[in-house]
Amino acid sequence: MDEKKRRYANFLITRCLSMNAKEPLLIGYITEQKDFVNIIKEEAEKLGITEIYEIESNKERTKQILIDSTIEEIEKEPYFNRKIIKEVYDKGGSYLSLTSYSKSILDDVVKEKKKAMNKIKVDTQEDAVAARGVYKFPWCIAAVATDEWAEKLNLSSEDELWDIIFKITLMDKEDPVKAWDDKIKTNTQRRSLLNDLKLYKLTYKNSLGTNLEIALPKDVIWWGAAKKSFDGEKDLIVNMPTEEVYTTPDRNKVNGIVYSSRPLVVKGKIIDEFSLTFKDGKVEKVWASNNDEELLGLIEEFDGMNFLGECALVDYDSPISKTNMIFNSTLIDENASCHLALGRGFPKCIPNGEVMSDEELLENGINRSKNHVDFMIGTSDLIIKGTDVYGNEVPIFVDGNFAEEKIKTFLKERNDK
Repeated sequence: MDEKKRRYANFLITRCLSMNAKEPLLIGYITEQKDFVNIIKEEAEKLGITEIYEIESNKERTKQILIDSTIEEIEKEPYFNRKIIKEVYDKGGSYLSLTSYSKSILDDVVKEKKKAMNKIKVDTQEDAVAARGVYKFPWCIAAVATDEWAEKLNLSSEDELWDIIFKITLMDKEDPVKAWDDKIKTNTQRRSLLNDLKLYKLTYKNSLGTNLEIALPKDVIWWGAAKKSFDGEKDLIVNMPTEEVYTTPDRNKVNGIVYSSRPLVVKGKIIDEFSLTFKDGKVEKVWASNNDEELLGLIEEFDGMNFLGECALVDYDSPISKTNMIFNSTLIDENASCHLALGRGFPKCIPNGEVMSDEELLENGINRSKNHVDFMIGTSDLIIKGTDVYGNEVPIFVDGNFAEEKIKTFLKERNDK
């Protein structure tokens, strides 16, 4: 198991972040992941990466600070300050964020105190977040097994969860680099097809009741697993695992209703089922089977969280979906299902978007927000139809899966006209 963890750690550094010797590395993690963090540090040092910084989050310490402090003290609390992220970005470093399911223990903490904590975390890394959005600041978010997460999934041990993570991240393959190159090739082909379609809008329907129309910005660009750093020097994989191809919607042109297909974890709390109704881009109505307050709080916490920022396509028959597991982790569950996201959109999804101001991005329909939260909507009967800029309709998803052959046929017929 130790050898597999080292292989994973090495892959995150050398392939996902494409780091070179002497570059700074920042690792963000929760206390329960400390053992794996030590492995990452050891592997990084072997590669000549010795300037390593850490942001450790301990939920017991967090709770105690919140209970013992006033809101004014929380706003000045160094433990919640994330300025180190900007400092590592300024040094030309990379950011590796580790994620696991972790149950919230803050239910009995005053809401205003939690809001103050979240605000200081967001505000002190805002510039770095913007840089990550256009890949000036190389980053990757990666799944890490913990005992608490394994227990939540009713698995026998943390090692059993590690084995699942190794499988869905292709670390169980004889040559993970080749396996990822092959995956990226397929992913890139899908992106190319979608970009060739020149889509104007997407329409989603399924038996849960989803009936949603999403317009896309002019000359919209689709992206996927492989990313280029802003300077074009590095090949990145920012999510580990990942299965998606995605783009950004026109924030002002979303209408209809969409139902979740998998639970959403918000700050350790699970929202089992919910729906969002949109009118002219804005969330007009919210329904949740539980945690209505948490869902409303998510939408109201930051400007722009009541508009969409992402449309992502993932086969219902994806490798993660085939595990038949709900991981209670957005990183993994979003790659088992088509999903949307509330909040911040992607500048790189329109031509020259990465050099536009927030005002210019908004004028072009790209949502701006300090947060970005994915939620899953894919089902086995999901139908997605696209409309191209010429007014033609084309199947994008049929029975929950990417309609590659239908798209190829459509493109051929359109080109032959």
